[in-house]
Amino acid sequence: MAEGEVKIWFKIRKDDRSVSLKDVFEKMEQIRAEHPDLDVYFDGDEFAICSRPLARIDAGHPEHHHKDKKKGKQVKLYSA
Repeated sequence: MAEGEVKIWFKIRKDDRSVSLKDVFEKMEQIRAEHPDLDVYFDGDEFAICSRPLARIDAGHPEHHHKDKKKGKQVKLYSA
């Protein structure tokens, strides 16, 4: 699979009532367990479980490492 290429694993017909949300989550977890190098997600436009390769972390550039990522400042929202 080429970098950035999307693969459709399981397409669901919108009128198919035999597939539950639990089924979808279990299938996604199964794919994640078998392919830890993939980003597995549900695509609502395609109505399908899809995946794409996870972004590779360049060991020579620590600024790309997720542990070094700065988090945004939390802001309290007040209702009027």
